[in-house]
Amino acid sequence: MEWYKLLKTIVFPVLLVALLAALTGCQTELEKNRKLGVQQYNDQQYDAALTSFKSALTHDRFDAVSNAYAGLIEYRADHLQQAEYYFRVALDSDPSSEEAKSGLTATLVKQGKPDLALDALERSAELAEKVDDPRWERGLKRPYTKQVEERLFLGKVNDRVRIAKTYETLLGDYDNALIYYKKALELGPRDNVQATILFSIATMAEHAKNPEMAKDYLAQAYRKDPSVPGLTDAMTRNHLAISDVLGNPK
Repeated sequence: MEWYKLLKTIVFPVLLVALLAALTGCQTELEKNRKLGVQQYNDQQYDAALTSFKSALTHDRFDAVSNAYAGLIEYRADHLQQAEYYFRVALDSDPSSEEAKSGLTATLVKQGKPDLALDALERSAELAEKVDDPRWERGLKRPYTKQVEERLFLGKVNDRVRIAKTYETLLGDYDNALIYYKKALELGPRDNVQATILFSIATMAEHAKNPEMAKDYLAQAYRKDPSVPGLTDAMTRNHLAISDVLGNPK
């Protein structure tokens, strides 16, 4: 799975910033170099793109987008220590960046440091928690506290799932992937989230040619939430009848 393609989702905000700057006639050197780097990256001119992003970082070494792209390029070149540095800076600059989280997780797991990856993800969540709601500045009502707490809680679940999927798809290490899937389940997320995680485990077991384990987790997922996309198709594929699942509840 080429997870790094997810970083392309940051191209739009980069181009939007560049467009706004052009309209106001005040495009900075940072923006010029960053825009050039994105264009070069999309043209697969990775060495040139890295040079452009490094030039952008001379104007703002904490620019999250430039650091994320630089990390991606270094990761592609298997320069894992350099990639780790850039992804860490990107994540420190923008604790909500899914791209930086994915990049740093993959880099650390590939170096055999999954616990450090989880630590970095948890610290980024703590940093995000300290950021004031920008809506306060517009005089709007503060969000309901339980909703904020739920998002932070689900973030912890997602961080563990992120590491599990990295083990599974990047390294093919199903044993450690299972450990982190179970860590996510231990946090007790809502039934629909648990069902999705259980389905992920079942899918992994199917890929590992372990039909009994796949059936077990498919059944657990169905009992939690039968509406998970693809679940009933997987049950059919693994010869697991709904009547068997409902007739033998755990």
